[in-house]
Amino acid sequence: MESLVQRVVILMLIALLAGPIAIGLTIIKTKNVLLTFVRRLIQAFFIAFSIFVGAFFLSVREVPLLIRLIGLYALSMGYIALRREYFPDVRLITPLLTKLGVKRKSDSTSRHGPVLKWRRNSGSAGNDGHGPEGEH
Repeated sequence: MESLVQRVVILMLIALLAGPIAIGLTIIKTKNVLLTFVRRLIQAFFIAFSIFVGAFFLSVREVPLLIRLIGLYALSMGYIALRREYFPDVRLITPLLTKLGVKRKSDSTSRHGPVLKWRRNSGSAGNDGHGPEGEH
């Protein structure tokens, strides 16, 4: 009976912690190819565990509602970590909101190009092609 409790506790810890750890690993940026590969390998391990345990908790019918909610949490955290690392440019929610008429408020009319670089700090950053030599 104790081994069953230990297995359940391990599954619950995986469900609660694997997704946030994977999201935390997306913050670390390195220029070294080997370190990036190792980080992505560890992150893929945590993402896979979070998604599989979350899907398991959601698919079992005999578990209480709280366990299903924890499974949904694990599944969503794994999905967020997966999107942040491997598919950062894919937008799913924004096109749906624009079809519904919800507009995004922004400080500039253009979100792309040099307008964003100039308006954010109200000057040139020096690395956009309009550096100090263009300000004379």
